[in-house]
Amino acid sequence: MNTNHPSLPCTEEDRAFIRDKLDAIDRSVAPPLEGDENETRVFRITDDKENIIAGCVLKINRWKTAYLDTLWVDEKHRRKGLGSALLFSAEKTARQSACRTMYLFTFDFQARPFYEKNGYTLCGTLGDFPKGHETYFLMKRLDRPSEGNVHKEDISASLGILPGDDKDAGFIGDRLGEYNASRVPRTHEYVPISRKLLDGNGSIIAAIFSGAGTRSQFEIDMIWVDEPYRNQGIGSGLLAEAELEAKGHGAYLAFTAVLYDWQADFFRKNGYTEAFSLEDCPEGHCMFVMEKRL
Repeated sequence: MNTNHPSLPCTEEDRAFIRDKLDAIDRSVAPPLEGDENETRVFRITDDKENIIAGCVLKINRWKTAYLDTLWVDEKHRRKGLGSALLFSAEKTARQSACRTMYLFTFDFQARPFYEKNGYTLCGTLGDFPKGHETYFLMKRLDRPSEGNVHKEDISASLGILPGDDKDAGFIGDRLGEYNASRVPRTHEYVPISRKLLDGNGSIIAAIFSGAGTRSQFEIDMIWVDEPYRNQGIGSGLLAEAELEAKGHGAYLAFTAVLYDWQADFFRKNGYTEAFSLEDCPEGHCMFVMEKRL
């Protein structure tokens, strides 16, 4: 790493600072659409005692790309159309927000056939993750006719799908997490790995936010280098340092959070390849998840 200063742990204030820096870069390359705030929508179905028996979480980014973050149906209530109805409601909301594309990922022990039945197509695979399994990335164009998930509106209305809040989203995510853990046990708790470099005045010149995940994966959330310090190996050095620490926690596979074509070359130079790509998201650009075997 071409610096005379050792790396230091990051704080939550550093996270907000780096997020703002990366947001500014994103906005300069791909200006957001009108009404550019990221948003999260939660949908829930309850029983007669107001217990949540099914739900989903939809996220829409500033470029109007929809991501189905979570979809869960209680085991006792499956095969009753609840999942399809929730999916229809999420897609309807995404269309109303002018989204052209919706994407998601699912493990091989989850619901790939369900999504394909509802008009989604495979656009990427992360092999051997979790260990011994596969992760599938699927997408659906919302601005084109689809054979899947039609005639579900009446069903959706009759099931009484309700809006939810952050607490509901947490409940839904926890239930799905419990199901996943029953199929593929977690190896350990999530271990945050963050590092920053400072200049002589104590200002941040580079930082990485990442972690060793619960199933022996290394997840990269954000990495940033201030413009005067780029192309000097600083970012690559921080990434290598974080990868090494993650390997110490048993990580065998690294992958990025969703990133875009203006970010991808850095990861390619550091040995990462595309596991998933989605064209024209945002318009005129491409979205990626990239992986590297450690």
